[in-house]
Amino acid sequence: MSSVSMPANPDQPEVGLSVIALIFGFLSLFLGALIAVPGIIFGHIACARIKHNPYRFGGMRLAVAGLVLCYLMLLASLVVLVYLFTSPAHMHHLADYLGYSLVLAEG
Repeated sequence: MSSVSMPANPDQPEVGLSVIALIFGFLSLFLGALIAVPGIIFGHIACARIKHNPYRFGGMRLAVAGLVLCYLMLLASLVVLVYLFTSPAHMHHLADYLGYSLVLAEG
């Protein structure tokens, strides 16, 4: 006897990538650019699939929400990195707080 699983409702569009983009968007709030970049990739793939075949793929609002969160956190991560690299005094303070030794070339 063959056991083939059919979807519960074949008329429902697939929203898998859209949900992944949204999850990565929420995770990027805590992990920053590390998760934001894959979230942006998944979000754009989901949007492209939805535009190409809207009857098979769904979740455009989920994908857009994930993209917005990922882009905002990528921008915030870049602003923090630029700020830390342009002000060495704050970088030394952060390194001391985290317990790391930071040696910067004195010019």
